[in-house]
Amino acid sequence: MPYYTLNIGTLLAKGAIVPDQQKIRLGAFNVGEYSFWGYWANALSSNNELGSPLFNMEVTHCWDVNPKLAADFGEKYGCEVVQKYDGMLGKVDAIAFGGFYEIPWQHLLARPYVEAGIPTYLGRPFAYRLADLDFILDLATKHNTPIIASSVFEHFHQATVLKERLSNLGVIKSVQGICSSNEYPAHFHIQFFILRVFGYDVDQVSLLTDDERAATYLQDTVLFKGGNGQPPFVASLHANTEVPYLRVNVIGDKGSTTVEMDRSPDPMETLYHFFSPQLVDMQRTFQGDAFQSFEIIRKKTQMFLAGYYSHLEKGGAFVSLDSVPANWSPHHYKPGWIDESMFKS
Repeated sequence: MPYYTLNIGTLLAKGAIVPDQQKIRLGAFNVGEYSFWGYWANALSSNNELGSPLFNMEVTHCWDVNPKLAADFGEKYGCEVVQKYDGMLGKVDAIAFGGFYEIPWQHLLARPYVEAGIPTYLGRPFAYRLADLDFILDLATKHNTPIIASSVFEHFHQATVLKERLSNLGVIKSVQGICSSNEYPAHFHIQFFILRVFGYDVDQVSLLTDDERAATYLQDTVLFKGGNGQPPFVASLHANTEVPYLRVNVIGDKGSTTVEMDRSPDPMETLYHFFSPQLVDMQRTFQGDAFQSFEIIRKKTQMFLAGYYSHLEKGGAFVSLDSVPANWSPHHYKPGWIDESMFKS
């Protein structure tokens, strides 16, 4: 598959660049370990490898649970380090969570900003308990706060391409996918991608794996309800530690089609075609044009948690999305990552 890049004209048309307008002051959360912020800052900061920022957002402040890593990030990208997680209030126009370890506490870290109406990007997979996600979405509804919660794969143009091709395939018989990850905590990438293509009307999910964190095999099976002449069908999604990062094959009674996505060995090309589409939709959400509804964000979280629930509680059997208790949680990826006493001060 050829690589596609975003040029300046495309970014202007999508609203990612707004000439002669004050930049959005963006607060960066969790800039240290296991974080996308190293990539995002390269596209957003004036101090980047490209020599020029691509968007109408600028990283002005940052926070991390590890002060040393926050200081390193701040020095590299020329932003102010705050000592407390709520220390950006009144200083930024939007915030974004770039890490992974913070997910079980993300709703607590985001709370003061969402209460203040500050647009927020929630890091994937958004929550490890449905109750935590409901808490932050209810808060956002109350305070009219824009929220975007997405995986980078959802923003790939391949989702639009594949969705357009479905009309030529007739009745869907089978969907097969692979994703470059051997751990379920990062499997949401392909889960959320296929939801963008096939819709969010999922009936049941099954997860079969020998190890959720270091799998030698991992099969995630998603049963879609179908409708409008399309019978129920399954998507069988497998982990794969080799390239490509993503491949999805759809077989219908009138034909088949495949899309795939990989990262370029050129870091600058990776910024353009791998990370920039997500930043485009992030900025548009911060400016009032929401990427997705809260209902979709909730549905994605339910699907991710249902896979975990199938594996950990039901031995890999199919479970419905609504069967996962709101207060149920899988293992935390990194227990004890944060000192919870900070939320009581």
